[in-house]
Amino acid sequence: MRYPYHCSSFIHSITSISQVMPITFKRHLVALLIMGVFLPLQASGAEAIKLRFTSALYADASGAGFKQPEGIGCVQDKLAVADTGNGRLVLYSLQTGDPKGGTEVKLPQVLYPIKIKMSSTGDILVLDERQRKIVRLTGEGAFKGYVEPSGVPNQGMIIPVGLDLDGNDNMYVLDILSARVLVLNTDGKYERQIDFPKEYGFMTDLTVDRKRTVYLLDSVRAQVYSNAGNAAVFSPITGTMKDDMKFPTNIATDNSGTFYITDQNGSGIVLISQNGAMRGRQLSFGWKEGLVRYPAQLCITKDGAIAVADRENNRVQMFTPLK
Repeated sequence: MRYPYHCSSFIHSITSISQVMPITFKRHLVALLIMGVFLPLQASGAEAIKLRFTSALYADASGAGFKQPEGIGCVQDKLAVADTGNGRLVLYSLQTGDPKGGTEVKLPQVLYPIKIKMSSTGDILVLDERQRKIVRLTGEGAFKGYVEPSGVPNQGMIIPVGLDLDGNDNMYVLDILSARVLVLNTDGKYERQIDFPKEYGFMTDLTVDRKRTVYLLDSVRAQVYSNAGNAAVFSPITGTMKDDMKFPTNIATDNSGTFYITDQNGSGIVLISQNGAMRGRQLSFGWKEGLVRYPAQLCITKDGAIAVADRENNRVQMFTPLK
């Protein structure tokens, strides 16, 4: 159900041309347009934040390289990478902010990992796109079981595309089939659900802050919605941001309330405040370290560093936010 970069709304905007182009040329055209259009944006009405490149990861401890990694999770002193193209996870320790080690975890229960979240107790939750399931592992990567939601009203098939945890490790599951976010306790038992707004494009991710406010990302509209308290539906906190983002696919928030949004097809990171004010656009399309190509999930370490799954460059990059 994901929108790959060559068939997203950005490509649709040049449909009349793309219909007669071979796919390889079409991808190069998109890259050129991105480099020409998406210069770093200045923040409007808020202090700008810049991202400084610090390090990059390309392989596990044995030297086996990544292949289109899409997921990444941070907790305490650990970093987990979903090496999607290789159907595995790679686990690192974070020592003074720098990833060390690189232990491979390859399990028959994890086929195509695309997103990772890590609990306060160290468990690793993996969203497997091929199985459309959430897999629970120990902090060392041993299989513990699948998350099987129970007590969900009118439960049929659930198609999860996003996942986050609050401070008590309650789960928030983005279910695109039923246009809702399911709130489950640590055992997977149903607590409540939050319906999508009446009008939306395509929801791809969500995040939860310290106050348990849930934020939802609409990729097609390039818009962010919020849900505070026990409200039944989401409300927008931004208007459409299509001038700032082409196809955002991942959202995370730090302890200060700043949102970091991965613009997949714009090959950058957009930062906004809780009230929706623009705080800048960072990174751009490229192959060199410090640049990205179709980035996927990002996570924020306990020290505030940003780790980004740089999918088409087959690597993970680490950045430090600077004000």
